[in-house]
Order: sequence, then structure tokens, then C-alpha cells
Amino acid sequence: MKEQIKERIKAWKRFYACQTTDVDENSSWVDILLKLNLSFTESIMLGKQAINECLPFDYEESLYLRQLPYYKEVQELLASLPNQNFGDCFASAPFGDNIYFVRYPKLSDVQPDDNLWQVPIVAATIVYHRPVEFDEDIYTWCNLNSAVGWTCKHLVIRYATEKPTDFFLPKVNKEDIQDVPF
Repeated sequence: MKEQIKERIKAWKRFYACQTTDVDENSSWVDILLKLNLSFTESIMLGKQAINECLPFDYEESLYLRQLPYYKEVQELLASLPNQNFGDCFASAPFGDNIYFVRYPKLSDVQPDDNLWQVPIVAATIVYHRPVEFDEDIYTWCNLNSAVGWTCKHLVIRYATEKPTDFFLPKVNKEDIQDVPF
């Protein structure tokens, strides 16, 4: 099953990479998505094309992915965050597990005259307390939640043994820190 999922991920990466230049299926999902710089409408249209050409994960593949540590929880948490005011963030989960969310583009890089309809990219790196036998980055689309505004995101979930090198947590006041329930 794991190899079947990896092949489907490669097909999707190949499809997305072929929509632009200077990236290929061996590029990271983040590099591919940054290069595409998709608006909400473009993301939906390209996603529908990818589903038609590459097929979505079938039931067994989806079940396998949902059984990976924190896979579903990360999707649900990220879907609830409004796009305009969250940057890199960190979640500490039970058993010493950590989840690092790195947003692209960085909030500090967003200019007032930028495309406000651009869908942000978030790489969620899950550092689990035991090795996870899945080493492929998984792209998934976080849906719109109209109750809290625009929340669609390109989400890349990965499992690692260390926090990502591009993770940067700005200084915050202790009273501004909130616990995130898992």
C-alpha cells in the first residue's frame, strides 16, 4: 500500500510540476507550489484537472494516510486558521511529539499590493516520538470554511526526526500563547 501511495504522490507532483518551469517531480511540493503561485480559483481548477488525470487517493489509500500520526488532526487544525494572520507556528502534542507549521509566503514578505486571493502554502513537519515508516511529503488541500473567512491552504505534511531548518518562531508575549487541543 505504501508504494502505491508513493506512486500516486509522484504522479501528482509530476502533473503540478509540468504546469510551470524550473521544477520537476523531484522538486519539493513547496517549491512547486511557490512557483505556481495559485489563486483560489486557479487552485480549484488545477486540482480538478489533477483529479481527472492522476486520480485521487482511493478509500484504502486514504485510510492508510489517516492512520499516520496526526495526519487528520493537522488537516483539521490548519483548515480552521484564517489565512491573513497566521505565520509559522508550533504545536506540542502528547508523548513529546512536535508539529512545526511553516507558512509560505512568510507574513513579513506579504505586501499590501500582493494578490490577496493567493492561497498560502503550509509545510507541516511532524516530529513523532517513534520513527514513522513513511518518508514521502504528502500534498493535501485544506478546504474553505466560510464561517471564519478565507482558510483554503495548500498543505504539505511530512514526517521527520528534527524540526525544519526554515522554521522561525518570532518572540511573543507569554499571555498570547494558547494551548491547541489534540
